[in-house]
Amino acid sequence: MTISQNESRTGNSNLMRASVASILRHQEPNGAIVASRDFVTYHYCWLRDGSFIAFALDRAGEHDAARRFHQWVAGAIAGIAGLIDDSIDRVHHNAPLELTHMPPARFALDGSTVADDWPNFQIDGYGTWLWALDHHLQAIGADTVPQELQESVQRVARYVDALALTSCFDVWEEHGSARHGSTLACVYGGLMSAASLLERPELRDRAEAVRAAAGESNERIGRFAKSTESDAVDSSLLWLSTPFGVTTPDDPCFAETVRTIEQQLTFEGGLRRYPQDIYYGSGSWPVLTASLGWHYAAAGDRDAALRCLAWITEHFDQQGRLAEQFGGERRDPRHYQEWVERWGIPAADLTWSHAMHVVLCTELEAQKRQSEEAIL
Repeated sequence: MTISQNESRTGNSNLMRASVASILRHQEPNGAIVASRDFVTYHYCWLRDGSFIAFALDRAGEHDAARRFHQWVAGAIAGIAGLIDDSIDRVHHNAPLELTHMPPARFALDGSTVADDWPNFQIDGYGTWLWALDHHLQAIGADTVPQELQESVQRVARYVDALALTSCFDVWEEHGSARHGSTLACVYGGLMSAASLLERPELRDRAEAVRAAAGESNERIGRFAKSTESDAVDSSLLWLSTPFGVTTPDDPCFAETVRTIEQQLTFEGGLRRYPQDIYYGSGSWPVLTASLGWHYAAAGDRDAALRCLAWITEHFDQQGRLAEQFGGERRDPRHYQEWVERWGIPAADLTWSHAMHVVLCTELEAQKRQSEEAIL
């Protein structure tokens, strides 16, 4: 399945609807969104992934499905209120944080926590949820946070505020002793949204401190860095500009970051995660390729954005599934096989992949519509 350079609107629309349908199939009746139904390790709901997915649902007009996700999150947050409050209290009293006793990155589908050794301490999901909820409320024309969500929103805002600059595991659930560029992007977006949602302008000052931390590497290496422990790039750094607005597409340091990502992480037309990645051989991810396309669209390079979309559409299988990544078995067969032996065949249908496809499709369609209206 491909999309031609002249933008076949019918083909694009059909595939986008297929992605929306796939997302809805991955949503539980209670609102939780399963990361992947065909990969047992992903039979959970992640705050970060789920929040991007809910954003995609809103972009596609599926506001009720997005609403149910946000209600589910609020309930899950209420269930760990004590854990969140304890973490905040530890920060305020300069007490050590225990990585194994922190608010989780993922939940069981009933909203409960999972007692295992997963690297759960990931602040980015909490920031991303605030950001996605803000966009949801804007999409439905709500002026205030619904009463049933208020307590959880306030609690998460306090948590993100308190731990904004704390080292934690990154988006890939690795390197828990560092601060990560993409985590700071998500935290910045969450703080800015919370400032608006809760009418707490002081959170914008905290967001500015996060912005400064994200750019600490710029004078030294001329671009944004993966983390405080690595000057490498990571494709998730694309989020610094779009969607979270830490910087702008034309900022010289960010432009250099994008160039380095393209040079070092492009594989068979898509984007890998980071240079030293070995997970399932480190193939190219639709999530990241769509993120690059989203950046291109924001930067006004429609042709480049369409190339990213074409790569994604070419990777749907005959059943309409869109996998987590592609090509790792060719790029690094040894590590690909190691992961197969550990966890089995990688996810063949990842909900987040569909979500980012929807985001890119809707962004390009909105821009095309605006251009046509301007001509008229």
